[in-house]
Amino acid sequence: MHIKKLALALAISGVFGTITTSHAAMVANPANPVAAPQPYFNRVHHNKEIIEYMKAYAAAYPDLVTLKSLGKTASGADMWMLSIHNAKTGKVEDKPSTYVDGAIHANEAQAADTVLYTIDYLLKNYGKLKAITELVDRSSLHFVPMVSPDSRAKWFDEPATPNYPRSVPWPFDDDRDGLVDEDGPVDLDKDGVLTSMRKKVPLGLGNRKLDPKDARRLVALEPGELGDYLQLGQEGIDQDGDGQIAEDGPGYADPNRSWAYDWAPRYIQGGATDYPLQIPETRSIATWALDHPEIASVISFHNSGRMILRGPGSPTQTPVSAMDNRTYDYLGREGEKMMPGYRYMITWRDLYTAYGSTTDHFYGVHGAFGFVSELFGGLMDENNIVRFEPAAKVGDTPVPPTPIKAYDAMKWNDMLALGRQFIPFKEHVHPQFGTVEIGGWRQDTGRMPEGWMLEEECHRNAAFVIFNASNVPQLRFLEPTVKKIGANLWRVELPIINEKAIPSVSGIAIANKLHRLDLATVNGAKVLASGIVKNTYMNQVELQTMRPERLMVNGVPGFGNTTMMFVVESAGGEIRVNYDSVKGGKLSQKIMLK
Repeated sequence: MHIKKLALALAISGVFGTITTSHAAMVANPANPVAAPQPYFNRVHHNKEIIEYMKAYAAAYPDLVTLKSLGKTASGADMWMLSIHNAKTGKVEDKPSTYVDGAIHANEAQAADTVLYTIDYLLKNYGKLKAITELVDRSSLHFVPMVSPDSRAKWFDEPATPNYPRSVPWPFDDDRDGLVDEDGPVDLDKDGVLTSMRKKVPLGLGNRKLDPKDARRLVALEPGELGDYLQLGQEGIDQDGDGQIAEDGPGYADPNRSWAYDWAPRYIQGGATDYPLQIPETRSIATWALDHPEIASVISFHNSGRMILRGPGSPTQTPVSAMDNRTYDYLGREGEKMMPGYRYMITWRDLYTAYGSTTDHFYGVHGAFGFVSELFGGLMDENNIVRFEPAAKVGDTPVPPTPIKAYDAMKWNDMLALGRQFIPFKEHVHPQFGTVEIGGWRQDTGRMPEGWMLEEECHRNAAFVIFNASNVPQLRFLEPTVKKIGANLWRVELPIINEKAIPSVSGIAIANKLHRLDLATVNGAKVLASGIVKNTYMNQVELQTMRPERLMVNGVPGFGNTTMMFVVESAGGEIRVNYDSVKGGKLSQKIMLK
């Protein structure tokens, strides 16, 4: 392999170190005698540890942190949410909010650690970094580190692979044989890891051969070649006598295909539930969100592939408006700069079609701008599947990624992981196939970086969360214009600007009437007419024909402005204009009529 290509592969790839657990180190928080946790982000943390950390944050930062259970999972575990909010600067419902989650797919384990890192960074730097302090004071942030805690615990505690268990434990007849979850993978050699099986057979009876460059791999036959190996797939046995191995394991209900917006049944969308929000994990979050229409920004952490994904997830959705596209493009393209190697992509157009996903739900139901951050992009190939270098762009057009040869994964394992990632093949007597060879990649490989690579990945993605959260609407009044137009009649024009990228009312919220528009009212005078100024110099005003005392405003666009006009009846003196935005908060302005 060319030296430069190998160097690039080594630079952009890697997988986790050995999974371990330990108690949190503690450090003193000067503002509170209760010790604050000090997680080490050079490894993934077990569910129990993450819950311990969240409880410790709540104890150490009681003025900023609220910890609560949103409900129970299918197995009865708590769905924990940690919220960061400064009650001294206002109520939660009066401020714009950000929602962040991780590990909706259980095998994407470091997604939960990325959420934990974000929590840790915000709390440790509140009062120290101006940007963090201002963010926490003017908004609220809500975190669910583990959307699929049941299966994530199984991924740690039971034999697993890089791809299994993935879904919530939800009984389903995957192979449609009338039985449920009866034929899952089996750890035949009792080494605590699910790997792969292959069998040596007489020459001519096989469908594969040993890779002449690396006997740990099987490769396809060239035309005219005879094979002496069978590739048998995942470690397991045929438990239901249908001639297939591990085709109906626990699950399979994909929680990221179970949300209400743009949901599709299983015959269209694999992994879908019987109906939207059937599983309690996503239903508890969706129910909570209904009580929090102030959510303006959403980040959901997954892996892998180094992508910044946004909706629509399917081509059947209504196209995103030009206004909302501008917001998405600004946030996504800035994210590419913050996270080198990540690609900003539209899910259905640039990746695949996905119905019933988290960010589509929050956008389609709540009008909130959401991104999926697909963490990392490793090198692993046990079935002749290649991983990729990041794609480039020519202008706004994505260029297909360049395949990296599978040898690079082994090279990476040998040189930088020193062989830890790959379990050598060893013979084992299989009850159905006779003597087979079992070996392959450990569960904490391929989708996740080695521990020494993890912290940078966590920080860059936490910074992306903070960037998005910092761009929730921030509204401010400019100087009003007051003109007396008759006896006790005044015309007032009041501009309001949005200093951030996310509009106070998204285009989809306006089009689909997802929530009420922004509301402007006047105290201290009778409002005779009101409207939105389209051109102040040409005296062009779009009047509101009904109930002028309650001016409904289509929001303030990101990095934009809106000017309101009121004709009021008053003998003079002071009036107050109040502005109430679902996602932009509340503000008011005193104006003297003189």
